[in-house]
Amino acid sequence: MERFSRRQFIAGGAVAALGGTLALAGCAPSGTAGSKNAAAGDGATSTAIGSGMGKHGEFNVEVSVTDGAIDRITVLDSRETPGMGDVAMQKLTKLIIDNQTLNVDAVSGATLSSMAFTGAVASALDDLGQKSSEWQKRDKAEYANETTLPESTDVVVIGAGGAGFAAAISAANAGKKVVLMEKMGVLGGDTALSGGEMAVPGNWIQVKEGIADSPEALAKDMLEGGDNAGDPALVQVIADGALESSQWLTFEGGVSWKHDLMQFGGHNTKRSIIPITHSGSEMTTKLTKRVNEIDNITLVDCTRAVELVKNGDAISGVKVQNTVTGEESTVACKAVVMASGGFGSNIEMRVKYNPAMDDKILSTDSVGVTGDGITMGEAAGANLIDMEYIQTYPVCDPSTGALLYVGDVRLEYQAIMVNKEGDRFVEELDRRDVISNAITKQSDGKGYLLFNQKGADETGLLVTHADEYENILARKVIAKGDTLDDVCSQMGVDAAELQKTIDTWNQYCKDGKDPEFNYRGTMNPIEEGPYYLMACKPAVHYTMGGLHINTDAQVLDQTGAPIPGFYAAGEVAGHKMGTNRLGSCSMTDIYTFGRIAGTNAAAYSA
Repeated sequence: MERFSRRQFIAGGAVAALGGTLALAGCAPSGTAGSKNAAAGDGATSTAIGSGMGKHGEFNVEVSVTDGAIDRITVLDSRETPGMGDVAMQKLTKLIIDNQTLNVDAVSGATLSSMAFTGAVASALDDLGQKSSEWQKRDKAEYANETTLPESTDVVVIGAGGAGFAAAISAANAGKKVVLMEKMGVLGGDTALSGGEMAVPGNWIQVKEGIADSPEALAKDMLEGGDNAGDPALVQVIADGALESSQWLTFEGGVSWKHDLMQFGGHNTKRSIIPITHSGSEMTTKLTKRVNEIDNITLVDCTRAVELVKNGDAISGVKVQNTVTGEESTVACKAVVMASGGFGSNIEMRVKYNPAMDDKILSTDSVGVTGDGITMGEAAGANLIDMEYIQTYPVCDPSTGALLYVGDVRLEYQAIMVNKEGDRFVEELDRRDVISNAITKQSDGKGYLLFNQKGADETGLLVTHADEYENILARKVIAKGDTLDDVCSQMGVDAAELQKTIDTWNQYCKDGKDPEFNYRGTMNPIEEGPYYLMACKPAVHYTMGGLHINTDAQVLDQTGAPIPGFYAAGEVAGHKMGTNRLGSCSMTDIYTFGRIAGTNAAAYSA
């Protein structure tokens, strides 16, 4: 259970549109926090401010009460994930005001944000003498999706993450009627939770900086990064489509990019472009907007696909269930695109295919990533492939398993990784699986990223991810200090040995060569403080296996033949990454194969 505090002030922040009310953060409240006037029933209005600790830090909520009824809830300064946390608050605001109750469930896919929001509202009500405990005992209100599913359509796309958005828009642009369904209460899936970085050879920044690259070079890195266990033909499709997919995101989706590049482990050149917000939510919020502008797409949430319907060998429909009411129905269609993601949050399925991936290992994934599409596909005759290959990401929160985006300082050549004894033990730009396996062998199964203020300033990551930084600083996942002794004492790392490691590293930087681990990036010395030392631990991040597809995104059966009318894209589709996925290749994959799947599903349904 979250613990909530109260602060009686309004912090400056972004504009929040909730419950139909446009609220400008920083404006003076219309009443006095703590006022009891509203309970008197004399028509007076009073307001109070409550605060909650969400996934991305503390935020404030102003609640207005007139004659004992809530008439306005305004979020003042939230930094919750766009398209997820803010959407959850919008839904909860409407439920609470329309039904005058706090007896509401968390919005699936945004549980922490939901709990923080309702707790903040409760806090404000208590300040107004409204007794939130009584509000929580009132009749329960549940979110009801107001979108009516059609009985039939041309194409059904299952899963509203990056691949699903790409497939739905592509099929709709080909003139087909599309239903895009999502089982969670918010849209975006793992794409929204990601950093959104995308491997794009020949991108405009490379051209400007004179960096030589090619689709063939990316394909080579991907294949070698996956121990040559992936399908070269599928990999080449991803590499060849990378630049066009990035342009599609820019011009079709309206996505903006930073004027910077990153080099992920296993890549032999700097080729990954970065969304302007350094978050996949930049993509999913823009694509949601685009989907809502297209008349022939029906977008519906809280709708779970439970079974693929077949007519002979061909897919002919989808059985669905409303996750709120439990009501079931069937949508007839001519083609289905499965874009439901992997199974990183399904421990039972993980252990079934790879016993080492048990409940001792946390996950970075959305709670909705449970392998539903793989199960449905297999029941419809699809062949599963590479299911045993499950990737962990090395730089994750030791307590929660969440990705640590502050840790991207490593990928911008500004950090070294050490163990509790103060020694380097792996090349910082090696493959994810290599670094993860190396970390698990260290004391306490942890690694530590060391960087200094110069590195923090040059990358800007502490500003870009200020919410995460404040959170992990408060929880002592990261330490800041003017001296090495200071940060090491906070984290329990051997300071004397770390000083020797830094001295050695700085000499390597002067020499331009790392004889210990063959560091492949630009070598930057760590010469003076303040210093930062961040603990990290691997967590399940990506499942390489899934439905077997061909280069046309058609799902294959046990004999290798395409199942008519069945397509797949994204993490649900296997045999592209081999034993290990290189960072930033997922975004390239989901938008390339998502567009292919949608286009081909539309052609099939003609």
